[in-house]
Amino acid sequence: MAPTDRTPDSTGEAGSQLSLTGRVDLGSRARSHLANERTFLAWLRTGLALIVVGIGAAQFLNLDRNLIPGLRTVSDFASVLIVFGMLTVIMGRARYMQSRAQIDTAQFHPAGRSITVATVLFVAIGVMSLVLVYLLGRS
Repeated sequence: MAPTDRTPDSTGEAGSQLSLTGRVDLGSRARSHLANERTFLAWLRTGLALIVVGIGAAQFLNLDRNLIPGLRTVSDFASVLIVFGMLTVIMGRARYMQSRAQIDTAQFHPAGRSITVATVLFVAIGVMSLVLVYLLGRS
């Protein structure tokens, strides 16, 4: 029987570079790598956007009154945005490198942990944003 996309290869995984005719699809690997690069660029854009918003928030430091005793609310929030932006870029690069190696070995596994970490980071930013908006509105 000729190998197809639905036939496991020697690793037990479906052969991702085989066409339905059983021939090696040389473009498949290239398309996978290009998709992986586009995904990294999305992580990069998101991280850079967080950094830019953090820098923008820092422009409002004159609003940095004592909303929460002991905290410089606006500058701390701006710093958190910048750090989360940097973490997003780092996670994107780690995911890119992991996916690149998996594509090369034809043993790709979908994202799990990086999606969870990104979700937690962005929900935390949302909660902090709501608190900051509430506190600024109160003063």
